Amino acid sequence: MTNFVKKALEKIDQLDTKQIVQVINSQENFIQTLERVLDSLPQGVILLNPKHRVEYINYPARRLPSVKRLRNYDGFSIYDIIQDDNVSKYLKDLFKYKQSEEDNEFNYQWGDEVRTYQVTVSPIICARDEQLDLKLVIFEDVTLSKRNETRLRRSESLASMTTMAAGVAHEIKNPLAAMGIHLQLLTKTFEKKGTLTYDDAERYIDVLSEEITRLNSIVVDFLFAVRPMDTQLKLSSLTRILEGVSEFVEPELNEHGICLVKKFNTIPKLRIDENLFKQVVLNIIKNAMNASHEGDSITLETRLSGNDVKFIIRDTGDGMDEKTQAKIFEPYFTTKATGTGLGLTVVYKVIKEHKGDISVSSKKGEGTEFVITLPVPASQRLALDNALNIEHENLDGDKYSG
Repeated sequence: MTNFVKKALEKIDQLDTKQIVQVINSQENFIQTLERVLDSLPQGVILLNPKHRVEYINYPARRLPSVKRLRNYDGFSIYDIIQDDNVSKYLKDLFKYKQSEEDNEFNYQWGDEVRTYQVTVSPIICARDEQLDLKLVIFEDVTLSKRNETRLRRSESLASMTTMAAGVAHEIKNPLAAMGIHLQLLTKTFEKKGTLTYDDAERYIDVLSEEITRLNSIVVDFLFAVRPMDTQLKLSSLTRILEGVSEFVEPELNEHGICLVKKFNTIPKLRIDENLFKQVVLNIIKNAMNASHEGDSITLETRLSGNDVKFIIRDTGDGMDEKTQAKIFEPYFTTKATGTGLGLTVVYKVIKEHKGDISVSSKKGEGTEFVITLPVPASQRLALDNALNIEHENLDGDKYSG
Protein backbone atom coordinates (compact mmCIF):
# COMPACT_ATOMS: atom_id res chain seq x y z
CA MET A 1 0.00 0.00 0.00
CA THR A 2 1.37 3.43 -0.92
CA ASN A 3 2.04 6.01 1.80
CA PHE A 4 -0.48 8.32 0.14
CA VAL A 5 -3.31 5.78 0.45
CA LYS A 6 -2.28 4.79 3.94
CA LYS A 7 -2.41 8.38 5.15
CA ALA A 8 -5.72 8.93 3.36
CA LEU A 9 -7.28 5.91 5.10
CA GLU A 10 -6.13 7.22 8.48
CA LYS A 11 -8.12 10.40 7.78
CA ILE A 12 -10.98 8.84 5.79
CA ASP A 13 -13.63 10.38 8.04
CA GLN A 14 -12.26 13.86 7.23
CA LEU A 15 -12.38 13.40 3.42
CA ASP A 16 -15.23 14.50 1.20
CA THR A 17 -16.59 12.43 -1.71
CA LYS A 18 -14.28 13.99 -4.29
CA GLN A 19 -11.21 13.27 -2.21
CA ILE A 20 -12.31 9.66 -1.61
CA VAL A 21 -12.77 9.15 -5.36
CA GLN A 22 -9.31 10.62 -5.89
CA VAL A 23 -7.84 8.09 -3.45
CA ILE A 24 -9.65 5.21 -5.16
CA ASN A 25 -8.48 6.35 -8.62
CA SER A 26 -4.94 6.63 -7.32
CA GLN A 27 -5.09 3.10 -5.97
CA GLU A 28 -6.61 1.81 -9.22
CA ASN A 29 -3.82 3.40 -11.26
CA PHE A 30 -1.25 1.85 -8.95
CA ILE A 31 -2.83 -1.61 -9.34
CA GLN A 32 -2.94 -1.24 -13.14
CA THR A 33 0.75 -0.33 -13.14
CA LEU A 34 1.53 -3.44 -11.07
CA GLU A 35 -0.49 -5.59 -13.47
CA ARG A 36 1.40 -4.16 -16.46
CA VAL A 37 4.66 -4.98 -14.71
CA LEU A 38 3.52 -8.54 -14.01
CA ASP A 39 2.28 -8.94 -17.60
CA SER A 40 5.72 -7.93 -18.87
CA LEU A 41 7.44 -10.73 -16.95
CA PRO A 42 8.68 -13.75 -18.94
CA GLN A 43 7.29 -16.07 -16.23
CA GLY A 44 3.67 -17.09 -15.89
CA VAL A 45 2.35 -16.03 -12.47
CA ILE A 46 -0.83 -17.24 -10.75
CA LEU A 47 -1.81 -15.92 -7.32
CA LEU A 48 -3.94 -18.29 -5.20
CA ASN A 49 -5.95 -17.74 -2.04
CA PRO A 50 -5.86 -20.26 0.88
CA LYS A 51 -8.57 -22.32 -0.88
CA HIS A 52 -6.34 -22.56 -3.99
CA ARG A 53 -8.62 -20.32 -6.04
CA VAL A 54 -7.29 -17.77 -8.51
CA GLU A 55 -6.89 -14.21 -7.21
CA TYR A 56 -4.78 -13.03 -10.13
CA ILE A 57 -3.19 -14.47 -13.28
CA ASN A 58 -0.80 -12.56 -15.57
CA TYR A 59 -0.80 -12.60 -19.38
CA PRO A 60 2.11 -15.08 -19.84
CA ALA A 61 0.29 -17.57 -17.58
CA ARG A 62 -2.88 -17.26 -19.67
CA ARG A 63 -0.84 -18.26 -22.76
CA LEU A 64 0.66 -21.39 -21.19
CA PRO A 65 -0.15 -24.69 -22.94
CA SER A 66 -1.19 -26.20 -19.60
CA VAL A 67 -3.70 -23.41 -18.78
CA LYS A 68 -7.24 -23.29 -20.17
CA ARG A 69 -8.27 -20.26 -22.23
CA LEU A 70 -10.96 -18.37 -20.27
CA ARG A 71 -12.36 -14.85 -20.36
CA ASN A 72 -12.21 -14.51 -16.59
CA TYR A 73 -10.18 -16.65 -14.17
CA ASP A 74 -11.22 -14.95 -10.92
CA GLY A 75 -12.46 -17.43 -8.32
CA PHE A 76 -11.67 -20.55 -10.36
CA SER A 77 -9.86 -23.38 -8.59
CA ILE A 78 -6.30 -23.87 -9.83
CA TYR A 79 -7.26 -27.47 -10.63
CA ASP A 80 -10.09 -26.26 -12.89
CA ILE A 81 -7.87 -24.07 -15.04
CA ILE A 82 -4.87 -26.45 -15.29
CA GLN A 83 -5.52 -28.93 -18.11
CA ASP A 84 -2.33 -30.94 -17.55
CA ASP A 85 -2.96 -33.83 -15.13
CA ASN A 86 0.73 -34.08 -14.26
CA VAL A 87 0.91 -30.42 -13.20
CA SER A 88 -2.32 -30.76 -11.20
CA LYS A 89 -0.97 -33.82 -9.40
CA TYR A 90 2.31 -32.07 -8.70
CA LEU A 91 0.50 -29.06 -7.15
CA LYS A 92 -1.83 -31.26 -5.08
CA ASP A 93 1.13 -33.22 -3.71
CA LEU A 94 3.03 -30.02 -3.01
CA PHE A 95 0.13 -28.32 -1.18
CA LYS A 96 -0.41 -31.41 0.97
CA TYR A 97 3.35 -31.80 1.60
CA LYS A 98 3.43 -35.28 0.13
CA GLN A 99 6.98 -36.29 -0.65
CA SER A 100 6.43 -38.73 -3.54
CA GLU A 101 6.57 -36.16 -6.35
CA GLU A 102 9.58 -33.89 -6.69
CA ASP A 103 10.06 -33.48 -10.44
CA ASN A 104 8.76 -29.98 -11.22
CA GLU A 105 9.69 -29.79 -14.93
CA PHE A 106 7.11 -30.45 -17.64
CA ASN A 107 7.51 -30.68 -21.42
CA TYR A 108 5.09 -29.34 -24.05
CA GLN A 109 5.03 -29.42 -27.82
CA TRP A 110 5.05 -25.88 -29.23
CA GLY A 111 4.98 -26.01 -33.01
CA ASP A 112 8.08 -27.88 -34.14
CA GLU A 113 9.89 -27.83 -30.81
CA VAL A 114 9.47 -29.19 -27.31
CA ARG A 115 9.64 -26.59 -24.54
CA THR A 116 10.29 -27.26 -20.87
CA TYR A 117 8.52 -25.40 -18.07
CA GLN A 118 9.53 -25.44 -14.42
CA VAL A 119 6.74 -25.01 -11.87
CA THR A 120 7.50 -23.60 -8.41
CA VAL A 121 5.30 -22.47 -5.54
CA SER A 122 6.14 -19.71 -3.06
CA PRO A 123 4.04 -18.76 -0.01
CA ILE A 124 3.14 -15.11 0.59
CA ILE A 125 2.41 -14.61 4.28
CA CYS A 126 0.32 -11.56 5.10
CA ALA A 127 0.05 -10.00 8.54
CA ARG A 128 -2.84 -10.76 10.90
CA ASP A 129 -5.32 -11.93 8.26
CA GLU A 130 -5.28 -15.65 7.50
CA GLN A 131 -7.55 -15.09 4.51
CA LEU A 132 -4.72 -13.16 2.86
CA ASP A 133 -2.17 -15.97 3.18
CA LEU A 134 -1.58 -16.50 -0.51
CA LYS A 135 0.49 -18.79 -2.72
CA LEU A 136 2.31 -17.78 -5.87
CA VAL A 137 2.53 -20.44 -8.60
CA ILE A 138 5.28 -19.58 -11.08
CA PHE A 139 5.71 -21.18 -14.51
CA GLU A 140 9.15 -20.51 -15.98
CA ASP A 141 10.31 -21.50 -19.46
CA VAL A 142 13.68 -23.19 -18.80
CA THR A 143 14.13 -24.64 -22.30
CA LEU A 144 17.10 -22.44 -23.18
CA SER A 145 18.80 -22.83 -19.80
CA LYS A 146 18.34 -26.62 -19.98
CA ARG A 147 19.89 -26.69 -23.44
CA ASN A 148 22.80 -24.55 -22.27
CA GLU A 149 23.19 -26.78 -19.21
CA THR A 150 23.26 -29.86 -21.45
CA ARG A 151 25.84 -28.26 -23.73
CA LEU A 152 27.95 -27.25 -20.73
CA ARG A 153 27.79 -30.74 -19.25
CA ARG A 154 28.77 -32.26 -22.59
CA SER A 155 31.68 -29.83 -22.86
CA GLU A 156 32.76 -30.57 -19.30
CA SER A 157 32.40 -34.30 -19.94
CA LEU A 158 34.46 -34.07 -23.14
CA ALA A 159 37.15 -31.99 -21.43
CA SER A 160 37.18 -34.38 -18.48
CA MET A 161 37.43 -37.43 -20.73
CA THR A 162 40.28 -35.80 -22.69
CA THR A 163 42.16 -35.13 -19.45
CA MET A 164 41.42 -38.59 -18.14
CA ALA A 165 42.45 -40.24 -21.41
CA ALA A 166 45.78 -38.43 -21.16
CA GLY A 167 46.00 -39.58 -17.53
CA VAL A 168 45.27 -43.19 -18.48
CA ALA A 169 47.90 -43.06 -21.22
CA HIS A 170 50.41 -41.77 -18.66
CA GLU A 171 49.40 -44.33 -16.03
CA ILE A 172 49.62 -47.40 -18.29
CA LYS A 173 53.09 -46.49 -19.62
CA ASN A 174 54.88 -47.69 -16.49
CA PRO A 175 53.22 -51.14 -16.18
CA LEU A 176 53.56 -51.69 -19.93
CA ALA A 177 57.23 -50.75 -19.76
CA ALA A 178 57.77 -53.11 -16.82
CA MET A 179 55.99 -55.91 -18.68
CA GLY A 180 58.10 -55.28 -21.80
CA ILE A 181 61.36 -55.36 -19.85
CA HIS A 182 60.51 -58.59 -18.01
CA LEU A 183 59.34 -60.27 -21.19
CA GLN A 184 62.71 -59.40 -22.76
CA LEU A 185 64.54 -60.76 -19.69
CA LEU A 186 62.43 -63.91 -19.81
CA THR A 187 63.22 -64.35 -23.51
CA LYS A 188 66.98 -63.86 -22.96
CA THR A 189 66.98 -66.35 -20.08
CA PHE A 190 65.17 -68.87 -22.25
CA GLU A 191 67.59 -68.32 -25.13
CA LYS A 192 70.53 -68.71 -22.76
CA LYS A 193 69.35 -71.87 -21.06
CA GLY A 194 67.33 -73.36 -23.92
CA THR A 195 64.75 -74.52 -21.43
CA LEU A 196 63.18 -73.02 -18.29
CA THR A 197 61.77 -74.48 -15.12
CA TYR A 198 58.97 -72.73 -13.24
CA ASP A 199 61.52 -71.59 -10.65
CA ASP A 200 63.56 -69.92 -13.42
CA ALA A 201 60.49 -68.06 -14.79
CA GLU A 202 58.63 -67.42 -11.52
CA ARG A 203 60.01 -63.95 -10.76
CA TYR A 204 59.23 -62.74 -14.31
CA ILE A 205 55.74 -64.26 -14.22
CA ASP A 206 55.05 -62.65 -10.83
CA VAL A 207 55.99 -59.20 -12.16
CA LEU A 208 53.86 -59.72 -15.30
CA SER A 209 50.91 -60.81 -13.13
CA GLU A 210 51.27 -57.77 -10.84
CA GLU A 211 51.44 -55.35 -13.75
CA ILE A 212 48.41 -56.93 -15.45
CA THR A 213 46.46 -56.49 -12.19
CA ARG A 214 47.62 -52.88 -12.03
CA LEU A 215 46.53 -52.25 -15.63
CA ASN A 216 43.14 -53.78 -14.92
CA SER A 217 42.74 -51.52 -11.87
CA ILE A 218 43.56 -48.43 -13.96
CA VAL A 219 40.97 -49.38 -16.60
CA VAL A 220 38.28 -50.22 -14.01
CA ASP A 221 38.82 -46.88 -12.22
CA PHE A 222 38.69 -45.03 -15.55
CA LEU A 223 35.43 -46.69 -16.58
CA PHE A 224 33.87 -45.95 -13.19
CA ALA A 225 34.87 -42.29 -13.46
CA VAL A 226 33.56 -41.72 -17.01
CA ARG A 227 30.48 -43.91 -17.27
CA PRO A 228 27.03 -42.37 -16.62
CA MET A 229 25.91 -42.85 -13.03
CA ASP A 230 22.63 -44.59 -12.28
CA THR A 231 21.70 -41.99 -9.68
CA GLN A 232 18.56 -42.78 -7.64
CA LEU A 233 17.59 -39.50 -5.97
CA LYS A 234 15.03 -39.87 -3.18
CA LEU A 235 13.93 -37.61 -0.34
CA SER A 236 16.21 -38.56 2.54
CA SER A 237 17.45 -37.20 5.83
CA LEU A 238 21.03 -35.98 5.39
CA THR A 239 21.43 -35.96 9.18
CA ARG A 240 20.51 -39.66 9.36
CA ILE A 241 23.02 -40.51 6.61
CA LEU A 242 25.79 -38.56 8.35
CA GLU A 243 25.01 -40.17 11.71
CA GLY A 244 25.40 -43.58 10.05
CA VAL A 245 28.71 -42.63 8.44
CA SER A 246 29.95 -41.13 11.72
CA GLU A 247 29.18 -44.33 13.59
CA PHE A 248 31.15 -46.27 10.95
CA VAL A 249 34.31 -44.11 10.92
CA GLU A 250 34.50 -43.03 14.58
CA PRO A 251 36.25 -46.19 15.89
CA GLU A 252 39.07 -45.82 13.32
CA LEU A 253 39.41 -42.09 14.02
CA ASN A 254 39.57 -42.74 17.78
CA GLU A 255 42.25 -45.34 17.14
CA HIS A 256 44.38 -42.64 15.49
CA GLY A 257 43.62 -40.10 18.24
CA ILE A 258 41.49 -37.92 15.93
CA CYS A 259 38.34 -36.36 17.38
CA LEU A 260 35.11 -36.35 15.35
CA VAL A 261 32.93 -33.29 16.03
CA LYS A 262 29.29 -33.23 14.84
CA LYS A 263 27.33 -29.99 14.44
CA PHE A 264 24.05 -31.06 12.85
CA ASN A 265 21.50 -28.23 12.71
CA THR A 266 17.84 -28.69 11.78
CA ILE A 267 17.58 -28.97 7.99
CA PRO A 268 14.87 -30.15 5.56
CA LYS A 269 15.03 -33.44 3.69
CA LEU A 270 17.01 -33.48 0.45
CA ARG A 271 16.95 -35.51 -2.74
CA ILE A 272 19.91 -37.85 -2.25
CA ASP A 273 21.26 -41.14 -3.58
CA GLU A 274 22.22 -42.54 -0.18
CA ASN A 275 24.80 -45.08 -1.37
CA LEU A 276 26.65 -42.61 -3.61
CA PHE A 277 26.53 -39.83 -1.02
CA LYS A 278 27.91 -42.12 1.69
CA GLN A 279 30.87 -42.81 -0.62
CA VAL A 280 31.39 -39.06 -1.03
CA VAL A 281 31.47 -38.47 2.72
CA LEU A 282 33.68 -41.49 3.39
CA ASN A 283 36.13 -40.43 0.68
CA ILE A 284 36.53 -36.90 2.04
CA ILE A 285 36.77 -38.10 5.66
CA LYS A 286 39.42 -40.65 4.61
CA ASN A 287 41.43 -37.87 2.95
CA ALA A 288 41.04 -35.71 6.07
CA MET A 289 42.17 -38.58 8.28
CA ASN A 290 45.27 -39.17 6.14
CA ALA A 291 46.17 -35.47 6.48
CA SER A 292 45.54 -35.41 10.25
CA HIS A 293 47.53 -36.49 13.28
CA GLU A 294 46.89 -37.43 16.87
CA GLY A 295 45.14 -34.55 18.61
CA ASP A 296 43.60 -33.16 15.40
CA SER A 297 39.86 -33.01 14.77
CA ILE A 298 37.43 -33.55 11.89
CA THR A 299 34.16 -31.60 12.04
CA LEU A 300 30.96 -32.45 10.20
CA GLU A 301 28.51 -29.54 10.08
CA THR A 302 25.15 -28.95 8.40
CA ARG A 303 23.19 -25.72 8.17
CA LEU A 304 20.42 -24.15 6.13
CA SER A 305 21.49 -21.32 3.81
CA GLY A 306 18.55 -19.77 1.94
CA ASN A 307 17.22 -22.39 -0.50
CA ASP A 308 20.32 -24.58 -0.04
CA VAL A 309 21.83 -26.80 2.61
CA LYS A 310 25.54 -26.43 3.35
CA PHE A 311 27.38 -29.57 4.42
CA ILE A 312 30.87 -28.81 5.70
CA ILE A 313 33.74 -31.22 6.38
CA ARG A 314 36.56 -29.39 8.20
CA ASP A 315 39.83 -30.80 9.52
CA THR A 316 42.76 -29.34 11.44
CA GLY A 317 45.36 -31.40 9.57
CA ASP A 318 48.26 -30.62 7.26
CA GLY A 319 46.32 -28.49 4.79
CA MET A 320 47.21 -27.80 1.15
CA ASP A 321 48.95 -25.09 -0.81
CA GLU A 322 47.12 -23.10 -3.50
CA LYS A 323 48.61 -25.13 -6.35
CA THR A 324 47.27 -28.38 -4.89
CA GLN A 325 43.85 -26.86 -4.22
CA ALA A 326 43.56 -25.77 -7.87
CA LYS A 327 44.14 -29.33 -9.10
CA ILE A 328 42.44 -31.37 -6.41
CA PHE A 329 39.38 -32.35 -8.48
CA GLU A 330 41.36 -33.08 -11.65
CA PRO A 331 41.54 -36.73 -12.78
CA TYR A 332 44.72 -38.61 -11.85
CA PHE A 333 46.04 -35.80 -9.69
CA THR A 334 47.21 -37.19 -6.35
CA THR A 335 49.69 -36.31 -3.63
CA LYS A 336 49.76 -39.92 -2.35
CA ALA A 337 52.37 -42.46 -3.42
CA THR A 338 49.69 -45.13 -3.92
CA GLY A 339 46.69 -42.99 -4.88
CA THR A 340 44.81 -43.31 -8.19
CA GLY A 341 43.89 -39.62 -8.29
CA LEU A 342 40.26 -40.42 -9.13
CA GLY A 343 38.65 -40.27 -5.66
CA LEU A 344 37.83 -36.56 -5.61
CA THR A 345 37.04 -36.60 -9.35
CA VAL A 346 34.26 -39.09 -8.58
CA VAL A 347 33.20 -37.00 -5.55
CA TYR A 348 32.84 -33.96 -7.81
CA LYS A 349 30.83 -35.99 -10.33
CA VAL A 350 28.46 -37.36 -7.66
CA ILE A 351 27.78 -33.87 -6.24
CA LYS A 352 27.02 -32.56 -9.75
CA GLU A 353 24.58 -35.48 -10.22
CA HIS A 354 22.82 -34.17 -7.09
CA LYS A 355 22.60 -30.71 -8.77
CA GLY A 356 24.89 -29.41 -6.07
CA ASP A 357 28.32 -27.85 -5.85
CA ILE A 358 31.53 -28.50 -3.93
CA SER A 359 34.36 -26.15 -3.03
CA VAL A 360 37.55 -26.44 -1.02
CA SER A 361 39.59 -23.96 1.00
CA SER A 362 42.81 -24.78 2.80
CA LYS A 363 45.96 -23.36 4.36
CA LYS A 364 49.21 -25.22 4.67
CA GLY A 365 49.63 -26.36 8.25
CA GLU A 366 46.16 -25.15 9.33
CA GLY A 367 43.72 -27.66 7.82
CA THR A 368 41.18 -28.02 5.02
CA GLU A 369 37.48 -27.30 4.60
CA PHE A 370 35.20 -28.87 1.98
CA VAL A 371 31.79 -27.20 1.50
CA ILE A 372 29.09 -29.18 -0.30
CA THR A 373 26.01 -27.17 -1.33
CA LEU A 374 22.79 -29.07 -2.07
CA PRO A 375 19.45 -27.54 -3.22
CA VAL A 376 16.39 -27.83 -1.00
CA PRO A 377 13.45 -29.38 -2.95
CA ALA A 378 10.48 -27.11 -3.63
CA SER A 379 8.07 -29.06 -1.40
CA GLN A 380 10.54 -28.92 1.48
CA ARG A 381 10.92 -25.15 1.07
CA LEU A 382 7.15 -24.74 1.26
CA ALA A 383 6.90 -27.00 4.31
CA LEU A 384 9.83 -25.22 5.96
CA ASP A 385 8.31 -21.78 5.34
CA ASN A 386 5.06 -22.87 6.98
CA ALA A 387 6.92 -24.42 9.92
CA LEU A 388 8.80 -21.16 10.43
CA ASN A 389 5.50 -19.23 10.29
CA ILE A 390 4.03 -21.46 13.01
CA GLU A 391 7.16 -20.99 15.07
CA HIS A 392 6.93 -17.19 14.75
CA GLU A 393 3.23 -17.35 15.58
CA ASN A 394 3.96 -19.32 18.75
CA LEU A 395 6.78 -16.98 19.77
CA ASP A 396 5.05 -13.70 18.98
CA GLY A 397 1.44 -14.61 19.59
CA ASP A 398 0.67 -13.22 16.15
CA LYS A 399 0.96 -14.25 12.52
CA TYR A 400 4.42 -13.78 11.06
CA SER A 401 4.50 -10.99 8.50
CA GLY A 402 6.72 -11.62 5.46
